[in-house]
Amino acid sequence: MQRLILTSLSVLLISALQTPSVKAEMTAYKPSLNAMITEVLPFNLVYLGYQGYFTDQGIPSNGAFVAGIHSGRVDAMKLVQVAIERGRLSPETINDQGYLNAVESQLQNFDGN
Repeated sequence: MQRLILTSLSVLLISALQTPSVKAEMTAYKPSLNAMITEVLPFNLVYLGYQGYFTDQGIPSNGAFVAGIHSGRVDAMKLVQVAIERGRLSPETINDQGYLNAVESQLQNFDGN
């Protein structure tokens, strides 16, 4: 019985180690006429900003990102605009008040941890 349990646990551990890691970014796909745009969820958009994904567009990363939130230099509209520029959101997202509110909510609750 112990051998069966030990073997089962070993197989489970090995299979867990061999499974590819799940991407932290959850996305939704919205087909357009010419291309497929991968859209990020509001939480992931804020976290991408924190990680420095948008530094080329003027969004600071890490501690400066958090300071930018508190000073008002980083807000939902700015994040959505740069994500559209980078092809992470469709252009019509800029008019989606629900999405903007969700990003703003994530920014208000974001503390960098």
